Amino acid sequence: MLMQKLDRTGIATSIAGSLGVPAANGAPNQQAVNLPLNTQATVPMPMLPAQVISAATEAVGSPTECLLLKNLFDPATETEPDFDLDIKEDVEEECSKFGRVKHIYVEKNSAGWVYLRFENVPAAMNAQRAMHLRWFAGRSISAIFMPPHEYEAKFKGVA
Repeated sequence: MLMQKLDRTGIATSIAGSLGVPAANGAPNQQAVNLPLNTQATVPMPMLPAQVISAATEAVGSPTECLLLKNLFDPATETEPDFDLDIKEDVEEECSKFGRVKHIYVEKNSAGWVYLRFENVPAAMNAQRAMHLRWFAGRSISAIFMPPHEYEAKFKGVA
């Protein structure tokens, strides 16, 4: 299942170790940081992918019953013509744990966007907390609230 591959580990768990901080088991890291005498660090810092940075800094909005999941998939790498149906089914199954999902839409030609409308705000809040910054296939998912009027404008007569 698609959602069983989701986790919250990402790349953040290795940051301390890569900076020469003792590892979780107390063993020192072999890549210690060396500072020159002029007190300027010369440690190369790896760049995080843009989607990681934007997902972590993007505002989640004010709680509503409408959610937008971003960065869940890359349409350029999907090989099945109906990949959106699989994603819809898996997201609905995962998010139904938090409450009744009234509407779901996978925007195939997007940056991995999946729109959800829950029966109530508490269900959407629980789903947002569970999904925001969750990792899937090396991608950090962003879960942001949508104003209901924007959701309704996008899905007239459907949602």
